[in-house]
Amino acid sequence: MLTLLVALIFFGVLIMVHELGHFLAGRLVGIHAEEFSIGMGPKLFGFSRKGTQFSVRALPIGGYVKFLGEDEKSDDPRAFNNASLWRRMAVIVAGPAMNILLAVVLLAVFYMSYGIYEVVPEILEVVEDSPADRAGLMPGDRIIEVDDVSVEGLQAQEAVEAIRNAIRQKGGNELEIVVRRDGENISVKLVPEYSDQSDSYVIGIVFGRIRRYGLMPSIGLAFNQAGRIMFLMVDMLRALIFRGQGLNEVMGPVGIVGEIGKAVQAGMQQLLSLAVIITLNLGIINLIPFPALDGGRLALLLIEGVRGKPLEPEKEGFIHFIGFVVLILLMVLVTYQDIMR
Repeated sequence: MLTLLVALIFFGVLIMVHELGHFLAGRLVGIHAEEFSIGMGPKLFGFSRKGTQFSVRALPIGGYVKFLGEDEKSDDPRAFNNASLWRRMAVIVAGPAMNILLAVVLLAVFYMSYGIYEVVPEILEVVEDSPADRAGLMPGDRIIEVDDVSVEGLQAQEAVEAIRNAIRQKGGNELEIVVRRDGENISVKLVPEYSDQSDSYVIGIVFGRIRRYGLMPSIGLAFNQAGRIMFLMVDMLRALIFRGQGLNEVMGPVGIVGEIGKAVQAGMQQLLSLAVIITLNLGIINLIPFPALDGGRLALLLIEGVRGKPLEPEKEGFIHFIGFVVLILLMVLVTYQDIMR
């Protein structure tokens, strides 16, 4: 029950943010919204403000903003069909953009609240009575060489990986480590010990630490990480569409609810991470040039720009209706696949 409640709130927030992007952009460029709805189906409750009906509907499977003149002709100057091309494009793009912006906000919160694990080639901690402790290694020592293998000049992650690999490969045999301490190179010899916990040979030193960031550094990191994740998602999406790779791993609502349940059990940190992935997915998938998706509407607007005249609203509405039916069928298929798993 808790998982279902969290999932409803989870999807509700992501959808609301997406639709809020469309709504706010419409307000900004002077396009009137007749209705702002969270959910589909019969209306549960709602209220009216400034000529817009705000409603919550029974089926928590989406949401929408209905703009005046979006799928039919209207002579009202505030109608979607009477707005300039760039205004309509701005309204369409604003939904996915808000999902991407939400991911940046969530990532920034993550970096400020939980931080990230960083590694440095400098020893941060020496475990008491470990081989490193008995050999005289100290916090602050910077490892520059392991058994004649130099790690000086490498990036932090590469250096630490090289050090760990050298220790693993040496096993229970003696190895020599050269560290730099107060500008002086010091050489020590020690024998790694097997650790049941890590199932490998270790010497008892800690390289990594959790580092939390302030507001501005967190925002910079969030934009960077969101960009990296989006690049990977686009690459995976391209492989799925053109080569069919990863088709069996596609999740529908049932699979996503299952992942939300696992995240709830793991804690807020995991739930935040999952929210970032899902909201970025929502933003990117909506930009696919397929009817009924924002990308499909954007593609038709680009065609209008090339042709110099729009499609008939009724024809455009029919195209999006067909796309919506196909999307529902795909959702049913993916949901069946989730259940069979």
